[in-house]
Amino acid sequence: MRSTEIQASSAVAATAFGGAVGHVQTVHRAIAGRAIGRRAPAVRQIHDTIADGVYATVGLVGGLAVRGLGAALAASRAGDAPSIADTPKGDVVLGALNGAFGERFADDASPLALGMTIRHRGDDLPPTPEALARAYPLPSGRVAVLLHGLCCTDLTWRIPVRRGDAPAEPDDALTYGELLKRDLGIDAVTLRYNSGRRVPANGAELANLLEQLVAAWPGGVRELTLIGHSMGGLIARSAGAEGLAAGHGWLRPLRHVVMLGSPQLGSNLERAAATGAWAAGLLPETRPIADLLGLRSDGVLDMRDGALLHADVPLAIDRWPWGERGSVVPLLPGVRHHTVAATVARNPDSWLARTVLGDLLVTPASASSRAKGERRLRFPAEDVVVLGGMHHMQLLHDPRVYAHLRRWLSPAPALPAAGATGDGAIDGEAVELHPV
Repeated sequence: MRSTEIQASSAVAATAFGGAVGHVQTVHRAIAGRAIGRRAPAVRQIHDTIADGVYATVGLVGGLAVRGLGAALAASRAGDAPSIADTPKGDVVLGALNGAFGERFADDASPLALGMTIRHRGDDLPPTPEALARAYPLPSGRVAVLLHGLCCTDLTWRIPVRRGDAPAEPDDALTYGELLKRDLGIDAVTLRYNSGRRVPANGAELANLLEQLVAAWPGGVRELTLIGHSMGGLIARSAGAEGLAAGHGWLRPLRHVVMLGSPQLGSNLERAAATGAWAAGLLPETRPIADLLGLRSDGVLDMRDGALLHADVPLAIDRWPWGERGSVVPLLPGVRHHTVAATVARNPDSWLARTVLGDLLVTPASASSRAKGERRLRFPAEDVVVLGGMHHMQLLHDPRVYAHLRRWLSPAPALPAAGATGDGAIDGEAVELHPV
């Protein structure tokens, strides 16, 4: 861990400590105010003065101690110490921190802030013809760009396909990207980004990066596919809207957008957190809890309604969070959009599985955009799959998911009939999905 990263981490810890002390102080003041009441203002003033002084001292001393420890550790590090992102465990921690505080890291130009970069074998890869030619010496002209989800990094795409309790097979050691190259000749390009930033901000950055990638790809790109897990699917759609408005050239070879567990209509888990913040804000004694819940990153807040555009401003914590408030963003013309949803229930056709349980983070109804009204996205039936007995992260390394990827991305796929809509599918069979 580099000295600058240690200092930045200690600053985050000191700020968190000070914030925690401040929230405890506010709760204490609110409870004391209700207990003492308005009839004894002198007593309350004395109490508040003493208590405020104690809390201020604790916050100051604790913050200085944390920063001092960080400075001492930073000074002991060698100048060529590896980055926290250079180890798998450190990369996981960095992805989680960026998901939680990423927009603050970016605003403060923190060394902990991740940028949107192409990743190849654990290193950043610039989108230049020379660098891409070295990394992909035998390019096929078919490219799939892989986008991870919230609080994750490109490492999530390096998990081999697993078959549970089934006997080991050769495919078990391969990732989606490796299987796509072996089976279909598709070159997989993985990205890493700061998932704590707003979805439309990452979407705009992705659109610009894809413009560079397509222009610099050795031999040219004749077919482009975007594959996004969770938030990554929303960012892919946001980039499409951005690229369409800007007249970007990368949209010309774009043929497929595949979304794995992406909350098109938002995440019930984020809505539950927003509901908790709203409820906690109703009373003075619990308002600090609402403020604490309100510290969720902009990226997390965008997951509430599946926000794609800059106009979709996250609601304030004192607003009722339920309801569809995101902008209407149609599917890209001339591009096939595919969605895979999951549920932990063995029977994915039950109401509980579709609308409540889901994959524990996203429901099939949201992932398939089965809403009433203009926000409903009408995917062809053959492009929607709901899989049972699977949680959110299993979508990244399950043989059933890859089977559908291979089917959809195989050369010269059978196009859906004109005007076909469909309501979804479970392993290829139509099923009606209900709104979230």
